[in-house]
This record gives sequence, structure tokens and C-alpha cells, in this order.
Amino acid sequence: MSAEFNLRPSPTEVVRRDWRLPLAAAGVWAAALAGLYGTVTSGLVTAIVCLALVLAGLRWRSGVAAATATVAFGAMLAAGVTTVHVAARDHEGLTSMTAAEAHGEAELVLHTVPKASTRRPELVTATARLRTFTTEDATLEGNWQVLLVASGDEWREATSGQRLTVPAVLREADPGRLTAAIVSARGPPELDGRPAFAHRFAAHVRERLAVAVESVPQPESGLIPALAVGDASMMEPETAADFKTTGLVHLVVVSGYHLSLVVGVVLAVAMACRAGPRARVLAGAVAAAAIVVVAGPQPSVLRAAVMAGMTLLALAAGRPRAAMPALSTAVLVLILADPDMAAQVGFALSVAACVGLLLLAFRWAKPLEHRGWPQPVALAVTIPLATQVAVTPLLVGIGGGVSLVSVPVNLLAALVAAPVVMLSVAAAAAAAVWVPAGEFVAQLAAIPARWLIWLARTGAEVPNALLPVPGGLWWGLGSGAVLAALIWALHLRRLRRPVLAVLAAVGVGSVPACLLTGGVPSGWVVTMCDVGQGDALVLPAGDAVVVVDVGPDPAAMDACLDDLGVDRIALLVLSHFHIDHTAGISGAMEGREVAAILAPPPGEAKYGYELVEEAAGAVPVLEAVPGEAFVFGETRLEVLGPPSELLRGTRSDPNNNSVALRAEVAGTSVLLAGDVELEGQRALLRNGGALDVEVLKVPHHGSAFQVREFLEAADPVVALVGVGSGNEYGHPDPGPIGVLEEGGALVFRTDLSGRITVVRGEEGFEVTTDG
Repeated sequence: MSAEFNLRPSPTEVVRRDWRLPLAAAGVWAAALAGLYGTVTSGLVTAIVCLALVLAGLRWRSGVAAATATVAFGAMLAAGVTTVHVAARDHEGLTSMTAAEAHGEAELVLHTVPKASTRRPELVTATARLRTFTTEDATLEGNWQVLLVASGDEWREATSGQRLTVPAVLREADPGRLTAAIVSARGPPELDGRPAFAHRFAAHVRERLAVAVESVPQPESGLIPALAVGDASMMEPETAADFKTTGLVHLVVVSGYHLSLVVGVVLAVAMACRAGPRARVLAGAVAAAAIVVVAGPQPSVLRAAVMAGMTLLALAAGRPRAAMPALSTAVLVLILADPDMAAQVGFALSVAACVGLLLLAFRWAKPLEHRGWPQPVALAVTIPLATQVAVTPLLVGIGGGVSLVSVPVNLLAALVAAPVVMLSVAAAAAAAVWVPAGEFVAQLAAIPARWLIWLARTGAEVPNALLPVPGGLWWGLGSGAVLAALIWALHLRRLRRPVLAVLAAVGVGSVPACLLTGGVPSGWVVTMCDVGQGDALVLPAGDAVVVVDVGPDPAAMDACLDDLGVDRIALLVLSHFHIDHTAGISGAMEGREVAAILAPPPGEAKYGYELVEEAAGAVPVLEAVPGEAFVFGETRLEVLGPPSELLRGTRSDPNNNSVALRAEVAGTSVLLAGDVELEGQRALLRNGGALDVEVLKVPHHGSAFQVREFLEAADPVVALVGVGSGNEYGHPDPGPIGVLEEGGALVFRTDLSGRITVVRGEEGFEVTTDG
């Protein structure tokens, strides 16, 4: 390539760093984010105050005052724009309909392709624009941003840009976004017309690529579309979880890395063909536009596209390239165009990674280059380290966990990252023209893809590879302050060696701590894993364990069992087949011996049943029979439910027909009743089973559907609630929790305490938590 595409500009191209655009971008972001949580009135007040600061700043030429005025200018723009959007979002008619959960017919235009929900895979979600909503009494017209939630195979035929009508219920959306409502579909969609050409082109490329990769075995066939166009729907859950744990997820989300590779190759080809500057810029712009269209309006794609556009404009004008102004312009343009970007985690992570690359990676590479390291090698080391440092405060803030293996895994992944991404993109391009050609290129892409899969799987198997963090604003700010202090200390010559020595000592000392942690304490009774909004419990069973439910997340389930040192499951009990109790089954079974599975009849929860049936393979599946007992060492399990004649016509038959167990663990009694609600709890009371226990797994995540007499009959010393932080169901309900606490029970919740372990010692119970 020519000097135009070097990672670092030549001395003649270096421009003086100007912080006005970054300051204005910071003001735009802050005001937009605040405006999303506010009202029209608060937005107008913010805009007026910022205008006053800007007018006062006309007399300020330098220093803090001028910087304040620059930030205020950006904030003024964002406050005005966001206020307009908030006024539309908070439309009185729509607000009243969502509050009443109105039923009617919705006319929508899909903004994104419907994809399986990460929380509930049997559902699909998509962002859309609500054009009309018609009830028996009224018709509401507008153009609101909504979240569509639906189920059924018919939705696979819909694509972005498609206009459709569907019977639906309007529900209130979460605050802090421009989403005006949740449209919960109550039937199949009726498609109206065809999407625009760009949307049809994107669907064509995705469909042809999906056909082409069928010639490649899993997990490579699922990875290639993710690498090419960001379509991770075909990835195996275990592979997706491994990529997340090891910090390789940026490769399966189309970002600036993908865009720079593709545009760089296109420009290189154009130069080889001796195309002029304008032709090269046009070719690069077409390539960038094609990626945006096919990958869709993902935050990282849009951010990278604007930055690429700025770079191409600079190239066309013969001006020096300046990455930080390009990034700042991307933030300004995208947030002012769509203030909702300010609240999207993906956009924040993308921008943070880019900031780390621009401000830290090249600076940290200089000392290595001075010691004789080739620049590409030095950057291969500093880029993953710098980006990890930059995104860590955000990861801590959202409670997503921090990968301890991300830097070494990304360093090794760099050996094949560029070839595998380019081959995957080439497979998509070839398949769009001729499927056999796409199959051939996909088979080539599968070769380096195997290296990435092996890296992700091996890294994820390292004990404590993903460090859990409490999450929250203050934890995020605190981690950012600590990292900033470390970076500052490393830039001071006299402090650099002592700080590096301390960091090295901590790193070396943590290796045995990571490798030797795990296992269970003496007197262990039960552990409730923190799997989000779901249940997963582990009890001792001699030299193995009994697992009761596996939660919704394979990675979280696998990590919990790894920490407990579990390699053999004597009995895997599934209380019922809702996915918040079954979707994590692959994480429980992968790499472990499972002797048998105990479950109720599938009932209505077909998706969870099919998921379990596929994962079980040759493992025998036993049907729960009341009165049946299982004994494993000092642990005895007795089946209390479901009843022989299954309950029907209840609020939720799968919940009320849950497998209910009474466990005796070395003399300590535990009641595990799945998600039984009112009817199921009354059936257990009628059957006269021994319900009084010392440890109770509170049914149905502590929902309001509890029978007071059931809780009083259990009368536990310790009560455990498996529940996700900020869940949409309002679990747990304060009523049942109050009943338990009135009875003297100590109530522990996974959303507040993380993983919970109950141990019985000589002086009574001891409960340890990770929160």
C-alpha cells in the first residue's frame, strides 16, 4: 500500500490536536443522555441555560471558560434536538394507550431484522416505527420508535424496511430511551408490499450466505456470517458465550475493524488499477455503504461509517487525516441524528474502544519500537491492551464482567483476524452472485475460523476467565478512576518501574489464585447460581452433584459449575421447560458427565422441551413421579410434584406442574418447588407432603402468585430467590418476601447477592455470597 494507508501518518501529515470537537461531542452526548430521562420542560430549560453559557463564552478566548462554552454549545444543540424527540415519544394519546395496555391492530415499518431474544429465545424482537394503532374506539397515527416482541416462524419472512400489520398489545417501555412503547404481537404479521431495494439487497446477501455456509460444519458455519455481516443468529450458544468470555465478541459485531479492512482492500485494488483520487474515493464510499446496508444500522457500524466518510473526504481534498476529529464528528452527527444512540451500550463501547486505540495504543507502542520491536508487532500488543483498558469502566458499570484472558487471546487472534474477516466478507460477496463460489470461499474461511474457535474455547476454559463485577455507576466510575491513576503513574518516569513491578507481582500472584479457587466448603448444603432472571441450584451428591434447573444463560451456568469444581452430574432436574430454567442446559452438560435428567411432561413449553431434547442426546430422560426417591451419598431427593393428574386451566400450566422436590442433605431439609403458583402450591398443601424445611427456594422467583399458607408451612430459616437485576416482571414481589421475613427467614436474592451458598456448621447456618 502507499503511505496514505500507513497506521501512522508521516511527519508532514501530523496536525495540531484540536480539542474543540471532542469537547462539543462530550456536551452533545451528556445532554442527549440527560434529555432521554427528562421531559420537554427540563429539555427546554437545559437548552436555555446552555445558550446563556455560549453567549457568555463569546468573550472568553482560552482556558477553562472557553472549554465550558464549547461543551455548552454541544449540549445546547443536543438538548434542543432531544427535546423534540421526547415530545414525540411522550405523545399523550400513545401514553394513555400504553398505560391501559390497549389491544388493537398495529401498522409498523421494521427498522431491523427480527432476531431471537437473548433473554427468551422463543421470542423475536425488532425495532420498528409505529405508523398507526387502531382499537375499537380510536385510531392513533404517528411515527413512533417502538420495540416489537413476537413469536412464531412467520416472522422469519420479515426483513428490515418491511411494512406490516399485526394484532398487538401496547405496553409501556423502559425509561431512558426514545422507545415510545413495546408492541407485543398477538398473531402472525400481514406483510404489506415489498421493502426498498437496499433492504431487499441486504436480505438477499444474508440468505445466500446462509445457504453457502451449509457446506461448512458447525461451529465454523455459524461463525462465518457473524464475521462477515454481524449475523450471529447461526452461532452455537456455546461458541457465542466463549467469544464473550474471551473478549473476541468485537469480531462478530461489524465495526471499524471490518470497515477499515474492506475499504482498505478496495482502495488498494483501485490504486493497483491506477484509478485516480476521485475514483478511489468513490470505490471506498461504495464499499462502506454496502457494508452499512448489509450489516444494518448497528451503532458500531454507523460510527465506523461516519469516520470512514471523514477519512475519504480528507483523502479526496488532499488534507491530512485526523482520527480524533473524525471520531468526534461521528459522535456529533449520530447523536444529533438519533439521540437514542447516547443510551446504547454498544455505541458507548465502540466509541470507548476507538478512544483507547487513538489515545493510548500508539503512545504505548513507542517504547517498544525504541527497543527494536517492529511497529506491527508492537501495535499487536498495545491495541488489545489499550482497548481493554478503555472499555473496562463501561463493562464494570453495566455489570457485564471483565475478561481476564482478553488481551492474550486477542493477541493470538490477531494472527488470523484480518484473513478470516476478509474471507468471510468475500464469501458473502461471492454467494450473492453465485452460491457455489460462496461455498468455496466459505470453506477457505473455515480454516482460520477454526483457530478463533479454538482460542475462544480454550480461553473460556481458564478458571475465572470472566471476572464477575457488582456493576453500577459508582463501580464504573471507581474503576475508571483507578485505571486513570495507573496510566498517569506509568507516564511518570520515576514511578513507572515500581508500578510495573507491583502489577507484575499482582498478575503472577493471581495465577495460582485463579487456578486453585473453586470447589465447595465443608458442610455444603446448596448453592443458587447467579444466572440472571432464572433458576439454577446445585446440591452435593457424593462425588457428584444434583443440578436443579440451569437458567437462561449457558455461559453463566457453565461458570458456576466450574467454580464449584463440578465435572459429574448425578441427576439434572428440570422443574419445567420454560427457557429461564432450561436454556442454559448446554452450559451444564458441556464437558461433564450427566447420568440422567428428571423432568415433567413438556406441556405448552415446546421450545424449551425441544432445546432439552436436542442437548440431552443419549442421556436418559426420566419422568417425575410423585413419591419417587433418589439417593446420592448423604443427599436424598423425594418427588412431591407434579400431581399424577396434571393441573389444567391455571394461569400457567407449565409453572403449576413444575417438578417439586424435598431434599435432605446430611440432615438439612431443602424445598425446591420450581415455579409453582397458586394452584400448584395449593395442590402441594392438599397432598400432605412434608413442606416444613430449613432452606426454601422461593417459587416463581418470588412473584406475587404465592399462597400465604404455603410459605408459612415451609417456615424456612433461609429463603433463596433466583431473580435478575432490573427484570421486567417486577420480581420479587414485596408481599411474599414480607411474609417470609415476618416468619423469621433470612431472604437472599441473586440480583443483590450474586451466587449464594448455604453451609451448615456446628453453630448453625452460614450463607456466603458473591455480591
